[in-house]
Amino acid sequence: MDKEIDSNLSKEFLLNSTEGIVTILKAIGNLNRFKILIYLLDGPSSFQMLLDETDLKKSALANHLSRLMNTGLIEKIQHGTYCLTEDGEKYLKTIGNAYKTSQMLGMQITESKKRKNLSMSFLERNKKKD
Repeated sequence: MDKEIDSNLSKEFLLNSTEGIVTILKAIGNLNRFKILIYLLDGPSSFQMLLDETDLKKSALANHLSRLMNTGLIEKIQHGTYCLTEDGEKYLKTIGNAYKTSQMLGMQITESKKRKNLSMSFLERNKKKD
């Protein structure tokens, strides 16, 4: 995340923004809506293309698109064509980067624990030999 944005984040700001933040998280937190956002990363997509990609019924897709538009994550750019907003793209990329970083950190911690256990078992074997 941008350092300027990080420095402006505070506990007070987050507490005062909980309703808006949770609204966005609920919109993104639905599996189908999250997939729709991912499909739109490649650029604008028609309702029919999204229908084919998601295997949702027309009414379900329309409801998901409506929810995403109401939260400002996507917009309708012409009849039946949708795209990510700048905010939608930023949220999606930030989530993706945070998840990727977390996964990499988890792997590093696991490797570190394995090395530590290997070292400990080596030291214990050497102790027994003495």
